[in-house]
Amino acid sequence: MSHSHPERPATDGPLLETRLRGSRWARPEVHGTIGSTNAEAMTDPVPGRVVVADHQSAGRGRMTRTWSAPPGSALAVSAVLPLPADPRRWGWVPLLVGLAAHRALGATGARVGLKWPNDVLARPSDDRPWGKVAGILCATTTHADAPVVVAGVGTNVDLTADELPVPTATSLRLAGGGSPDRAELAAALLTELAVAERAWTAGGAELIAAQDAYRAACVTLGSTVRVERDAGDIVGDAVDIDGEGRIVVDTGGRRHALAVGDVVHVRPQGAA
Repeated sequence: MSHSHPERPATDGPLLETRLRGSRWARPEVHGTIGSTNAEAMTDPVPGRVVVADHQSAGRGRMTRTWSAPPGSALAVSAVLPLPADPRRWGWVPLLVGLAAHRALGATGARVGLKWPNDVLARPSDDRPWGKVAGILCATTTHADAPVVVAGVGTNVDLTADELPVPTATSLRLAGGGSPDRAELAAALLTELAVAERAWTAGGAELIAAQDAYRAACVTLGSTVRVERDAGDIVGDAVDIDGEGRIVVDTGGRRHALAVGDVVHVRPQGAA
């Protein structure tokens, strides 16, 4: 499918397949436009399946929020991965998917950070505000009676300032990452997702190292936040991510460990 923007070529499927040769991601499915890469992957969630698209007409994020970008300006990648055998590690899976995206996007030269649980933020310099450059949606299901996760990553690649859907968004192009080749970017992301999977599968020192890397990249930690919940908002200092992937907020001597499913938003205190 062609794109209206002459500088936005479609993702090169054969190049992506070449880059992934010999990996667990043997046969990536590349689309110009699709409703949702996650929804397509969920139709047959075989571990190792990959669905890639330049444009989603029905993209979704956490809490059923919409995710949209002009055709050809973004990259959507959904990959199916086995969940760890120990369900106590499942809370870290979406966070480590975020870490994988952080590493892949950071390799473009953009300054990137993570907002708990797994939004990837970017900015062109330390004196500029963070903007959301990538969003992640992880959905669990089963395949052959085994639990799997469909990990979807949507990245704003080369949107211009006037194409941003909201003022709090950004793109790799605006944050100093240039306009990377989409096939190369998808390959880098999938390579990092395989690393994340190895960590949550192996546990032990490998998982601890990945968790520490996430904490180091998480700009939410060390800030005062307002956590919006159906059960009532909490304002306090974000001090840690615990062993189950929950954010720990200190409200003046009392610590609250809050899981992803219980939280609507985490915002810096004072933000709109």
